[in-house]
Amino acid sequence: MYIVISLLLTGGILYLASKYLKKESHKEAFLKFWGLITFLLHISPLWLDFLRNGQASVADNMLFPIFFCNLSMFLLMITSFISNKKTIGFRYFATVTAYAGSFGALISLFYPQYYLEGSRMTWGIMKSMLSHSTMLLGCAYLMIGKYFKIERKNTIIYTIGLLGFGFIGVLVNLTFKLAGLYDPATGYPNAMFLLRPPIEDVKFLNFFVISIGMILLVYIFSYLMEKISKKFQLTVIPVYLEETRQI
Repeated sequence: MYIVISLLLTGGILYLASKYLKKESHKEAFLKFWGLITFLLHISPLWLDFLRNGQASVADNMLFPIFFCNLSMFLLMITSFISNKKTIGFRYFATVTAYAGSFGALISLFYPQYYLEGSRMTWGIMKSMLSHSTMLLGCAYLMIGKYFKIERKNTIIYTIGLLGFGFIGVLVNLTFKLAGLYDPATGYPNAMFLLRPPIEDVKFLNFFVISIGMILLVYIFSYLMEKISKKFQLTVIPVYLEETRQI
């Protein structure tokens, strides 16, 4: 029920945003809102724990980008607050953030490991559901708001971005190992799922296989969007020229 309702709301909000948000300042505020609210939802258990117990324990994924979605969330917030969004660097940054965040949010919504293993609904589970939905909104808006052009070369940009994800995962795993917090048996903290697959029973579905799958999907999506865009231009421009000549 949550998956269906959240995706319908996401589609509706994105449609309204694309239709009515035309000023850059409005688009900026919209993007910043989703970037910030995603981060605040992620760390909200700190305040809840403190108000309940007078102290709060910080989860590892609040301090370090252990999971793919953690890093995507940080990227969305950083991207939304970059002031100059006209540079090539920003467009590359936005491309990686848009695809990574969308993939991460959709995977987590359709295979929500964080509540499949739980026996009851808690705020930790609820905030995870909500934060993945808000992250999907923000990341998808990077595409819909035309912060970068959807084209096949995005595949190369995203591939480089995934290498960056992997590098950060190596650094996090190394940091935990040097701090004496590394568990050889489980591969803890297993940042970016570099050491163990996300689903224990599906061994082949590791970081490399998932990465290749995402790269292929980015290419296919970009290819289809290029075809649709080209077809739309071939259909609309002749009609526009004919109407202009008549006037």
